Amino acid sequence: MIVRDDVPLGVALAQTIHAAGQSAQLPGAAAAEPPTTAVALAAPVAELVALARTLDAAGIACVLIREPDEPWRDAPMALGVVPAPRALVRRFVAHLPLMRGKADHV
Repeated sequence: MIVRDDVPLGVALAQTIHAAGQSAQLPGAAAAEPPTTAVALAAPVAELVALARTLDAAGIACVLIREPDEPWRDAPMALGVVPAPRALVRRFVAHLPLMRGKADHV
């Protein structure tokens, strides 16, 4: 999962859960063999949108989560990627940092 890096931690966590749930329902998700691992990465909103396009063009199923409510109405918030072999996705996301909590977002 990739989440915006400019939102409060609670919002980021909620959006990460949405992205995980939605991506787990994408075609091909059931084919993932255990064990599966989820990782939450952070990205600026523009990169989040660009990454969704890039993954889609590469044939990697993903879902861009948009918030329906204010104050982020229709804003891209997170990206869920279908469970896939690490080697398939790594080249697209290896440069992104892990999502970490920040004291000013608590």
